[in-house]
Amino acid sequence: MVPMDGEGQPPDQNDESEPIFREQLPSLHSAMLKRIQSICTTSTVKRRIHVLQWLPKYRVSYIASDIIAGVTVTLTAIPQSIAYGILANLQPQDGINSNMVGCFVYFLFGSVKDVTVAPTSIMAIMIQGYVTKLGPGVSLLTLMAGGVTFLFGLLNLGFLMRFISMPVITGFTTAACLTIGSTQLRSLFGISTKGKSSDFVDAWENVIQNVGETRLWDALLGFGSIAFLLVLRLTKDSGSDNRWKTFFKYLALTRNAMVVTIGASIAYGFSINGTQPFILTGHVAAGVPPFRIPPLSVTNNGTYYSFSDMISIMGSSIVTIPLVSTLEIISIGKAFSKDKIVDATQEMLALGLCNMAVAFFSPLPVAGSFTRTAINNSSGVKTSLGCAVTAAMLFLAMAALADAFCYIPKATLASVVITAMIFMVDYNGMAEIWRVKKLDMVPFLGTVIACLFFGLDKGILIGIAMNCCHLLYHISTPRIEFHLSLVEDIRVLLVRPAMDLTFSSAEYMRDCVVKTVKNTCENPVDLVVLDGSRVNYVDTTAVKNLAGVESDLRSKDVGLVIWRWKRSTAGGLVRLGDKFRALLSNDGDLNEVVLNWKTPTEGLLQRCH
Repeated sequence: MVPMDGEGQPPDQNDESEPIFREQLPSLHSAMLKRIQSICTTSTVKRRIHVLQWLPKYRVSYIASDIIAGVTVTLTAIPQSIAYGILANLQPQDGINSNMVGCFVYFLFGSVKDVTVAPTSIMAIMIQGYVTKLGPGVSLLTLMAGGVTFLFGLLNLGFLMRFISMPVITGFTTAACLTIGSTQLRSLFGISTKGKSSDFVDAWENVIQNVGETRLWDALLGFGSIAFLLVLRLTKDSGSDNRWKTFFKYLALTRNAMVVTIGASIAYGFSINGTQPFILTGHVAAGVPPFRIPPLSVTNNGTYYSFSDMISIMGSSIVTIPLVSTLEIISIGKAFSKDKIVDATQEMLALGLCNMAVAFFSPLPVAGSFTRTAINNSSGVKTSLGCAVTAAMLFLAMAALADAFCYIPKATLASVVITAMIFMVDYNGMAEIWRVKKLDMVPFLGTVIACLFFGLDKGILIGIAMNCCHLLYHISTPRIEFHLSLVEDIRVLLVRPAMDLTFSSAEYMRDCVVKTVKNTCENPVDLVVLDGSRVNYVDTTAVKNLAGVESDLRSKDVGLVIWRWKRSTAGGLVRLGDKFRALLSNDGDLNEVVLNWKTPTEGLLQRCH
């Protein structure tokens, strides 16, 4: 019996090459040197500062498309950014400032032309509770979240996104939509009383307890605005010819700007007569967003918070916000990149830089916005210059229209958010989960329930943990094929693991082999052949358990042959103990294995049955 090499061939042996199973460790010095050399190149700089890659190839014919897309996105970005700033318990201008800075930085570093980086409803709801406690100190959370995202990109940790399955993503999105929609009910009905928090349960409890405070005009305007938005959304594909289809398409794209303009005009008309039946947005600071260094300590509502206190309050959000924002931008990038591969590392680097820059102008973090990205795409954007146009238009809007923003009714902004949430729920995704694998409803429903009752940041971690437990269960109980046959008058049990053997599955495999041998008491097994043709990796725990299998079988007078193992995997066995060297076999078929095992040990086959 002889061991095999990495290609399944017996290695050449001589007196000088006895340690043929020695493990070759990679050179850390050479690996680091190679990594540093790859970073310090012109191509890497162009790839990471992405504007340097596409700007030299820019065509004059692209300008019109990029300007139209940028202006169209701005018409939706203004009302949504104001709404998300208020949703996060911040000032209305904070949402616009986040959008402005985020768009400009993404224009420089982003790799997907369609993606628009902006404050999102999910980001707003995730920092809302921290704003209540820390006030402007939340900008430190935005800075740290950006730094963590950037670090993820530097370390090429995009693979971590693979551990967040579709059921968990769908569950999180569904719960986020329900939570965000619920928090807007108070503004929709014109209720002034704030609840204990903006969690799903507290939001509904506040509305039910204070439903008597409902203001008729706010409710009428809010529900009327929802109806208006739904009609325009549902008629976007109407029209009998191309001219009318184009008209309805762009009418639908500007629906948010239209409903906000109408609401603000009505409120302004009432203010001229000295009355105001609506709760308004209030003052919006005009001009260039002020530059502020995120504080390392803060006093809010008379309470002093040191740096350690702030970190303690932020807790898991320092990781969950980067996790969720990265998930948003990569999933949106993949959805709109068509056949192009999304560079997850570049998107993480770009998003991290966006949030680090935003932190110096606004506390509200940014992520990929599905709504604005969809508008950008449908408007025919050609390059990331569309983001720069959006940033410039937002700057002009803050300079020229800030005074008009104060007349926007909160009920109108609530209608914009609620309508967006209705269409953000992935109804098709839920149906696919039920149709394809009903067992996946467990992590889906678990994520929804956890997010609704424990908050979005804790809920997604619970959902990921549930899914990882499910994954670990499958890894720890790999499929192992058992075939019992009679070869050369020897009763042979062929054992074929279907995957690699690691610490999680080692004990399971040992138990299965020993139990199967024990269950053949009527026709006892003479030889166990462990086929490693599908095993490409073993660790120390697996090797120790294989040694345990050999001991268990030897105590039952059952032979063991380790067949068709690659040198990389068989090496672990040999390095544990020399006894495994004699058990390794590279024979062509099972008959040869049995024959070679039987011949030198025939005298040992006598047993008492």
